[in-house]
Amino acid sequence: MHIPDGYLDLSVAGLFYILSIAVLGYSIYRLREQKLTSLFGIVAAAIFAAQMLNWPIPGGTSAHFVGGALAGILLGPYAGTLAMAVVLTIQCLVFADGGITALGANIWNMAIVDVFVGYYIYKALERFNRSIAAFVAGWLGITLAAIFAGIEIGISSSFGYGLGVTVPVMGVWHAILGIVEGVITAGVVSYIAAARPDVFEQKAAPGKLALGVIAAMIVVSPLFAYAAELVGYAEPLENAAEKIGLEENPIYEGLLPDYTLPGLDPYVGTLIAGIVGTVIVLGLGVILSRYARTT
Repeated sequence: MHIPDGYLDLSVAGLFYILSIAVLGYSIYRLREQKLTSLFGIVAAAIFAAQMLNWPIPGGTSAHFVGGALAGILLGPYAGTLAMAVVLTIQCLVFADGGITALGANIWNMAIVDVFVGYYIYKALERFNRSIAAFVAGWLGITLAAIFAGIEIGISSSFGYGLGVTVPVMGVWHAILGIVEGVITAGVVSYIAAARPDVFEQKAAPGKLALGVIAAMIVVSPLFAYAAELVGYAEPLENAAEKIGLEENPIYEGLLPDYTLPGLDPYVGTLIAGIVGTVIVLGLGVILSRYARTT
């Protein structure tokens, strides 16, 4: 769902930069009296690592976990939005995953719509059943985020299809892929609720197990990359662009483009890139948490 450079008109890209900066600024304002724990950095790092796991989908495509709803559920909507914005910014600047011109739109879709929709859906349904609430939050959050992406490219003359095509393609495909998103979200929330219910009250941070899970996801990421390659990794947005011959037009190649290191075996490069990205995201999360405690 990461929109690259060249898919959005600059006016549309600029509008969503303004909207995203406004929401992020308001989120920082709302968090001014909240003391963030190390859970903030752990959740951000875990979502970054999870997004590297691309699983094959029958029919010649693959997908990955986004995690916006999960971030909102575990951190609250304002901290969750900031955590996702950190992940998306590092993905853009270090790995060229999503264009710089489209970063505002990508943050709006995955760090704002996904997080806030997921959080409020979960809160509305939590009293009935926690697991079902988390599933619906994960599923609906990513689906609505995808619909917004469809709107953004649909109103852009740079993209060859209008709203009548882009919204259904993005919405329907991600409604299907979102089932996996919902299952993962429900599984994680249910496990944490049983093993560490204090995490939901922001009174404690996960222990060594959380770091172990993050490390495990990074270690197996090359295997998922290989499996995705077997089916020809592509997302619905990329498939639609290919049909009209629209190519990405990156204005910045990134430090570790496509999560690889030039000259190295691609799977070794994926492993190293995953470690580097996780350390950066975790480090930024820790810095922001400590800054929040001192202000």
